Amino acid sequence: MSFRRPLTLVAPALVLLAAAAPAEQRLTPEGRALWVPAWELTSPAAVDRVVDLAAAAGFNEIFLQVRYRGDALYLPNRLNDLHFNPEPRSEYLASQPADFDPLARACTLAHAAGLNLHAWVVCFEITGGHAPYSPDHVVYRRPEWITRDSARRSLPLGHRCWLDPGVPAVRDYTAEVLADIVANYPLDGLHLDYVRYRDVQTGYAAAALEEFRRSTGAASPEDAPAAWAAWRRENITDFVADVSHRAHELRPDLVVSAAVYAERAATAYNDVSQDWGRWLADGLLDLVVTMSYFTERATIVHQLDDAVRHAEGALVYAGLLLRELHDERELIPAVALRDWIDAVRLRGADGTALFSFSDLLERRNAGLPLDELFDTPTRPPVPDW
Repeated sequence: MSFRRPLTLVAPALVLLAAAAPAEQRLTPEGRALWVPAWELTSPAAVDRVVDLAAAAGFNEIFLQVRYRGDALYLPNRLNDLHFNPEPRSEYLASQPADFDPLARACTLAHAAGLNLHAWVVCFEITGGHAPYSPDHVVYRRPEWITRDSARRSLPLGHRCWLDPGVPAVRDYTAEVLADIVANYPLDGLHLDYVRYRDVQTGYAAAALEEFRRSTGAASPEDAPAAWAAWRRENITDFVADVSHRAHELRPDLVVSAAVYAERAATAYNDVSQDWGRWLADGLLDLVVTMSYFTERATIVHQLDDAVRHAEGALVYAGLLLRELHDERELIPAVALRDWIDAVRLRGADGTALFSFSDLLERRNAGLPLDELFDTPTRPPVPDW
């Protein structure tokens, strides 16, 4: 079933209005998004700095991380409580008053600066570098939702614990939390991250195994590996469809996007159950961001060509790093970054997303010019709805 929204017919009068649109509307459409991690949002001054530097550097979109790992860098149920959202306040905001709302402040400032603001949310990875401090965190409220490995051992609560996407209640809970964010903030987009399984060795929570048996009739994953792999992919696709439907019901013009493993038919499909080619074919996404975290132009081009071929009217951005993947001490030279950005344009993609603001800040602090990557203004592109 396709969720692509119908095209809107344009009347002649609207064509005349478009011809007289403000100058910024006649700029070349090219997405220039910047991922901003949660640890950069720890105070009002920090949020102000994010928007100021993003605008000065030529970006026109911000992916603001407001759900880091099952926490809130916003106010749950801020304007209404239509969607269940019990998630605790982020530890990154511990030093701030309870009414400090990074997302609300960023929305106001970004829109005033002419930038689009997307809420960046981590879906199924649920803890960061340590066990959560808040007793209200979902890992303590619903420990049975934590995924298990193929030996049926539960993952520890510390570094990088996951909820199990094979548990229907996990998917519904997460979709409700995301719907609450969309319902309560004037967002331009919702950006899904870690919208996948951790790897092929996890996904064996007891409730997930019971659901697999109920859905397929198979006794166990080991007895039906092909059915197991297909069922896992279906779980993630069902979640994306649910989130997309809820988000567009709330805000029809919202851009729903996902950061995906760039090798669509290999790592994404086989290892982490991201069938994002189908998500595009079924109209579940308005924007796909390939995590093209490589330093070889040929690899980036190959991944982009595949994504553009499968876009089905959605937008395609290349996700690029500002720092070397395998040597985090090294910032990538501007000449290489500009070469990759030129390649993105030449391959017919719609823009780039750069990771991350922290590295942009380091570049600025090292004396590198903020405008070293983008020399002419553009406007964010619009999906082919």
